[in-house]
Order: sequence, then C-alpha cells, then structure tokens
Amino acid sequence: MKDYVVQSGPLRTFDVLYDNRFEKLRPVADYHTILITGKPTTQRIVMRSMSRSSDRELKFVSSLFTALAGGAKAIFGMRDITGGRAGELAKTLHGLDGIQWHRMSYGKTEDDLILVELKNFAKDFNLIQEFVPPSEGTMFCYLTAAMFDVYQLYWERACQGALKWKDDRFRRDIMILAPEAKITLWQESDGSYTLILHPKVEDVEAVDRGITAAGQEAGMTITSAPGLFG
Repeated sequence: MKDYVVQSGPLRTFDVLYDNRFEKLRPVADYHTILITGKPTTQRIVMRSMSRSSDRELKFVSSLFTALAGGAKAIFGMRDITGGRAGELAKTLHGLDGIQWHRMSYGKTEDDLILVELKNFAKDFNLIQEFVPPSEGTMFCYLTAAMFDVYQLYWERACQGALKWKDDRFRRDIMILAPEAKITLWQESDGSYTLILHPKVEDVEAVDRGITAAGQEAGMTITSAPGLFG
C-alpha cells in the first residue's frame, strides 16, 4: 500500500481504538493520537493485501522512529504467528550477549510475543530489521526511559490475562502502557500505523514533520484528513 491518510486528535475521539468501558484506558483518553491508514479503495481485500510492501513499511517505521527517538532507548515488541518471523528473531537474539529480551506466548492462539530493549534505537534497529514486519501480526515500539523489567512484567501479566478473554485485546494492552512512554507506536496487520504521544511531548508539529519526511523517504503518499489533523 502506498497512499495513506492521516487523522489526529485525542485518543477518545477514535472509536476504532478507544472504548470507555475499559477503565485502564481512561488515563490515556486525552493523549494526542495520530492514526495513519491506507486510503479507501474499491479493490478486493486480497488485492489490497498483495499491494503491501514490506520494504516500504520497514523503511517508514525505521525512518520515523529514528527521527523521533534518535539515540534514545526504546522497547520493541512483535506479536507473530508461531513459526513466523518473531520466532526467527528469538533464535537470533538467543545467541547475542548484552541484549535484554524476552519471549512469551499471547492469547489462545499461542502467538509468539517478543520484547527487545534497544538501548540506542538508531544504532540497534539493525538487530531486528530483517525480521519486521511480522509474518502475520503486529509490531510496536515504546520510546521510553523506563526499565526493561517494567515492560516484561506488564506483558507477562497481559499474556496471562489474554487466556481469559474471548475477544482479542492486544491493541488495548499496547495502549494501556502509553503513560510509561514518551511515544507509543504500533503497526496493525493491515499495514496501518498508530502513534500515541505522552502529554510531555510538547512539539507535536515536529512529530507531524517526521511522519511526512518518513513517508517521503519510504515512497509513501501521506495526506491529512481535513479537520482532524493539527
């Protein structure tokens, strides 16, 4: 997919993301959120899926988060089907020293869930780049100063909780941790992107510029939805 539309506003204004019934989401209801989705098309879903470019998606995510994070620390995560790229990433990380990472299983489908600490995002992204995007799943990233253990403990509990629910709450599990991060970013399996900005992020326009520049570098056409962006 090449053409995208950007919408922005408080998280609570996005019905596709926010549900006030979930108490743990309420603390982030007013966080500035940016949703980047593919433009509507008359093509069938299967044709739209075929039009996705893994190279383009990887270039966009790496360019955007490198611009936003620079040499700061980030926590990267990926949920993938068993036997997918997340499993391959785990095999690679297993042989490396000095890298904090953790492997879990999420949901009744027992998907692989990998967490990795990137102490310097711009420098360490090469550790994971050949394994993203996932074969079939979601990848996410937190720009944060919090310790890796905070995220590991949270996701271990989230994995346990996921076994109790009939519906899939993975997206909500990502968003609940937004107060611990300066910027939370994730990519859905359909190729769309969401960013949640902590109130401490004062220069929202810099993030907007970063999205535009990353899109241009990745060969994506990104336009703003009237009345929603800014």
